[in-house]
Amino acid sequence: MVTYTTGQNWNTLKMYKHIYSKVLIMKIVIDYKLKNWNEIINTNRRNRYAGANEKKKESRIVMMYLLGVKPIKNYPVKLDCTWHVSNLNSDLDNKSLKVCLDTMQNMGILENDNIKHISSICHTAIKDEKDYLEIEVIEI
Repeated sequence: MVTYTTGQNWNTLKMYKHIYSKVLIMKIVIDYKLKNWNEIINTNRRNRYAGANEKKKESRIVMMYLLGVKPIKNYPVKLDCTWHVSNLNSDLDNKSLKVCLDTMQNMGILENDNIKHISSICHTAIKDEKDYLEIEVIEI
């Protein structure tokens, strides 16, 4: 729905323009159940070195799924993250995208994961038979 208006509603019109002028740059599938924030925090509470080792381990796994992915050239981008979950009792706000973004940055796929480069992140959960993550990178 696009409405044409004048005056104070001009920002609304600009917002609608951004909604309808999206270009899908790439879709990345990480076929692995990433650790959630509770698991990460508990590991770090046990031992800070164990937490660092877990992040390295998970980063190496994510890196395998990102091999061959070309660098993003146009910024800012929006990330649409679709979490496929086998258990609907898991919390969507407990999902951690940090390892994926840090790995994308270390591999040169993403210049930076700050607000200048990623203006929006949308999380959606879908009931599925196994746990994995789909990331759609959208140019805005």
